[in-house]
Amino acid sequence: MKESSIGLRQAYTVIKNAYKAKHRNPVTTASDLRSLIPVTSGKTQYTFPIIIGEDVNNYPEAILLNRADAFTAVEMALFIGKKSSATDTTYNLFSYPNSVEFGSTDSDTLKTLFNHSTINATINNVQYLQNFSTQRFRTIGSTQAGLGFGAASATPTLTSTVGDEFNSGYGFTAIVPTLQLSGTSKIDITVNLPQGLTTTDMSTNTYVIVLALRGFLSLGASNLNK
Repeated sequence: MKESSIGLRQAYTVIKNAYKAKHRNPVTTASDLRSLIPVTSGKTQYTFPIIIGEDVNNYPEAILLNRADAFTAVEMALFIGKKSSATDTTYNLFSYPNSVEFGSTDSDTLKTLFNHSTINATINNVQYLQNFSTQRFRTIGSTQAGLGFGAASATPTLTSTVGDEFNSGYGFTAIVPTLQLSGTSKIDITVNLPQGLTTTDMSTNTYVIVLALRGFLSLGASNLNK
């Protein structure tokens, strides 16, 4: 569920007061991070790159943290996407394994990611998030392509005029307490699956797991700039 404006204002005030107590006043603004990792057949643990320079795939749509800055994450989401190539930026993000986009076989396989997996977050070897269920992110709209109200049949098709319902809050859940990410910290955010995602369509497409963080970016506020 998308964080309310009141909750965001409160989080912003807490952040500003925390810096003020340390006699610091960095410019702090609403911002996002987005980290992508490609699905590898059979792999059961994925670590997301968070800081600029860590993404070996150099995905153009990734939004990573500058080493000089700090980020306070108040919301988290997990998505799955199907890229036609490593540089493709026209694909959609799904907060559940859509059977039209991924096909009946792969959508069944991808249920493992959203139904039975967990996320852990460790910062400087201290665990701040443990066994955070990915089922918190699974969001399915009232209509799905080929299956919603007005669909010609119960069988999903790519030519259906019924599209997936989606809004900017789908897939996001609040993080309490927040995650404090610094560009100079050792950050390990991993998703752990009980079974590998062996998909059939990866020979022509690149499946990516996308971790999205919403919160506040504090410019020049990493430990590097104390």
